[in-house]
Amino acid sequence: MKNTTGLETRLDKLCTKTFPYQLPKWFSRTIAGWAWLIIPAVVIVQPWTFWGYTDDVRAHTAGPNCLFYAAFAVMALEVALQLMALPGLKEHKESSWRLLYYSVFCNLAYGVMRIFSSEGSIGPLCGIALLSAIFFYLLFQVKPWFKK
Repeated sequence: MKNTTGLETRLDKLCTKTFPYQLPKWFSRTIAGWAWLIIPAVVIVQPWTFWGYTDDVRAHTAGPNCLFYAAFAVMALEVALQLMALPGLKEHKESSWRLLYYSVFCNLAYGVMRIFSSEGSIGPLCGIALLSAIFFYLLFQVKPWFKK
């Protein structure tokens, strides 16, 4: 698979060569094989996450600001990218892997927007950054299986 950006090349090197623990081949192949079932579970959880965020905003502020709605739009884009990736995941298409890669950046953008939205807390960004790092790691571990 050809890397399209320098960042992707660096992340690939970090996650597959520099990181001290690499997933066993059989396990990464299993994750790649089941990705078409794992991603829908992730997509189902995201609206509940945003609903909890909405409750936090209502509890702590008078109302949402424009970045609250921008965060909602970014999360919707993330879900759309993940749903667009679903048809090709079972066939291990490179384009589906790339859509999931882009969705992680949407997740990070959502976390940053939450800092500046009505809630104004950095705590959720830490959790989102950790989950994004785990997702990047898993994505690059399964990348060799997505070549079609």
